[in-house]
Amino acid sequence: MELREFLFEPLKDRSYSFAIRTRENGILSGVARVNELAIDLGLEVISVAPEGSLLIPGMAVLTARGDAEMVTRAEETLMGAIGKPSGVATAAADVVKKASPVKVVCGAWKKIGQAAKGELRQAVITGGAGLRMSEQPFVYLDKNYIRMFGGVTAAVAQAKLFDPDRLVVAQLRGEAQGIVEEARYAVQAGAGILMVDTGILEDFKAVMSAAVADGWRKSVQLAFAGGVSAEELADIVALGPDIIDVGRAILDAPLLDFSLDVEGGDR
Repeated sequence: MELREFLFEPLKDRSYSFAIRTRENGILSGVARVNELAIDLGLEVISVAPEGSLLIPGMAVLTARGDAEMVTRAEETLMGAIGKPSGVATAAADVVKKASPVKVVCGAWKKIGQAAKGELRQAVITGGAGLRMSEQPFVYLDKNYIRMFGGVTAAVAQAKLFDPDRLVVAQLRGEAQGIVEEARYAVQAGAGILMVDTGILEDFKAVMSAAVADGWRKSVQLAFAGGVSAEELADIVALGPDIIDVGRAILDAPLLDFSLDVEGGDR
């Protein structure tokens, strides 16, 4: 007989109700997964708060009933299904609020391991951030595409051959030439969104100045990325970007704190 089975032997004919409650403010995410796990454990799910619920300390996000072993296993598994996603959703919402009215996207979710990718992707959406640079079909030319083509002009030109009307997004690092020169070449080749991905505000300022001076500011969207932190969002927004790509400041968010407490039992 296993230890847990031995300990719960006197309780085998009893069932217990419990609640998972938040211990801090935030935004709930991971609801689909926590509900699925609860059912897999054999619990009778009584209530589950909706995805995206605004959380305050003490608020119940799930109430359920089961035997002693089920309740113990619930404590081991259910809070893990909502802790990290809720932390990410909360961080995303904070970044979106601080960056308003500039659009925030979080493309780094694609770098997450497969096991957690779906939950964290949903958490970013729940927090109000976008997953894509544009809602219309586009070709994304990252730094490696541009390196392999020997420069942004050839890379954008090849993308345009596939579909002249499709939006092209170019990730700019200023590697083959200065960042402003690279931006100009990208626009001349037909790019519609330029993402200055150096994390250096002076680089973005320079590209913005060129866009205004050359007359293509209104026809091309400008994005900024590169280790963006929540603390520098105000400075970035002041520069006038159309899009800010935020990765680790959202995805590295700490777990939101929840607790599971037995609140009743019967024979």
